[in-house]
Amino acid sequence: MVKLNLTRVNMKKMKVTVQVEKQPGEKNFTCVVLEDTPGFLLTGYGASAKEAIEDMYVVEQEMREIAEERGEEMPELEFTFKFDIGSFFNYYSCVNISGIAKRAGLNASLMRKYAAGITSPKEKRKKQLEECLHDLGKELNAAVIG
Repeated sequence: MVKLNLTRVNMKKMKVTVQVEKQPGEKNFTCVVLEDTPGFLLTGYGASAKEAIEDMYVVEQEMREIAEERGEEMPELEFTFKFDIGSFFNYYSCVNISGIAKRAGLNASLMRKYAAGITSPKEKRKKQLEECLHDLGKELNAAVIG
């Protein structure tokens, strides 16, 4: 049985980061809240990044119900998702790996290896890819279809 030890201090909203990833050699995806949470652990598991995130939301609701049954309170959680490259392209399947690689100035074959978990990018490459995605997001946000 799960024992929750939740306090009523700062129960308004808690910002947490969820790491979504595909482990090398694994077919399934996992997600886990990176911060220490008061008396509970949120994780998710699934055949896709989306399924893992949905599973984590189910676990969150179950933990909330357990807390309520015990007369305890669980904070409202505000999620920020942090994806590895493979889980990013799995979750955002409408985004083309080759197109993003070209836009970021990266080798498409190498990007596919990153996405498959065959090799891992260094921090410099991660930042380069992240900047490319943020720039694309800004452009898409400003786009108008007439």
